Amino acid sequence: MQSWLFSRKLDIGGLFIPVWVTWIACFFVSTDMMTSELPLWAWVIFILGADVSHVWSTIFRTYLDKSEFQNHKKVLLIAPILCFIILFPFALFEEMVFWRVMAYFALYHFIKQQYGFLMLYQAKSKSYLPKRISDRFIIYFSMLYPVIIWHFSEGLRFDWFVKGDFFELHSFIDNQLFISEILPLGNTIYWGIIGIWLLEEIWVSHQANQFISWGKILWTLTTAGNWFLGIIWFNSDFAFSVTNVIAHGIPYMILVFFYVERKKQIYGNISRPLASFQVIINVSVMILIIMLLAFGEEFFWDMLLNREKQAIFEPLLSYPFAMLESPTARAFAIVILSIPQVSHYIIDGFIWKNTKQNPYLKPILFG
Repeated sequence: MQSWLFSRKLDIGGLFIPVWVTWIACFFVSTDMMTSELPLWAWVIFILGADVSHVWSTIFRTYLDKSEFQNHKKVLLIAPILCFIILFPFALFEEMVFWRVMAYFALYHFIKQQYGFLMLYQAKSKSYLPKRISDRFIIYFSMLYPVIIWHFSEGLRFDWFVKGDFFELHSFIDNQLFISEILPLGNTIYWGIIGIWLLEEIWVSHQANQFISWGKILWTLTTAGNWFLGIIWFNSDFAFSVTNVIAHGIPYMILVFFYVERKKQIYGNISRPLASFQVIINVSVMILIIMLLAFGEEFFWDMLLNREKQAIFEPLLSYPFAMLESPTARAFAIVILSIPQVSHYIIDGFIWKNTKQNPYLKPILFG
């Protein structure tokens, strides 16, 4: 029984190795880089290249596919409008309130994506064995524990979007007690529970005479390792940013590109292997398009609101407009520029579910 989602080589090379490489890099980069803000070159590669770009990759799965657009027309048209209506009052009232809402919505989205991939692995392996520690529990637990620790930690050098967007609860507990006793105990329990889940997964599979779902196991352990290292182990903007966006953005883009090209092969009467030269060209074009869209989005963010990345943008495109000062204009621009990202969060909740609106999903992902 095959437990891999796409293929063993694609999963290892695309979904896991990039994440593991970021871990190794974080252990070897200089102390100065780990303790300072994310450098511009890293921002271009990881934030613009993986994080912002993966948001735009959704268009190939939705707006630019005629049949998919018809199947999801209502949500695809309503989502951007709904985003503006809900978010504009927050941005107009106070920007920090807007970013706090965005941070927790993004956190929810990131957690749901990891869970979604786990469910895809489970469905692919057809492994539905009853266990004391369920797969649903362990994937949520592996991410929520580091986030809870984040809320109670003092002196962190990283944030989700902007400084202070998550609630800071460290004033409610004794910091010395937290560092010396609570955190070590919590970490021990954390890895202990994950270890028990792993042993039970292997044992139950053996008892049921089923193949071990190594794809599901690697996905769970990689998720746990990534959130633990990025949030708890390294107190670093570089480490958190790099580990977070690679583990989230790269798998999503691979999923979208696989879906698009596999759909062409199955329903387009194209008699060629999936890894053919034409597919490589197609994927390269998609990457180029989403990179240009991501660049354009970030250009407007910096020109109108931030002016923090001028060293990147101004040598290529001079800023034709001044930075916005009016609270109303700023609120309007913030929400408009956030619509692609928030719409992505909403739309994702519909396009990857095995429903009648997604008739191609099962044949494409599971054969």
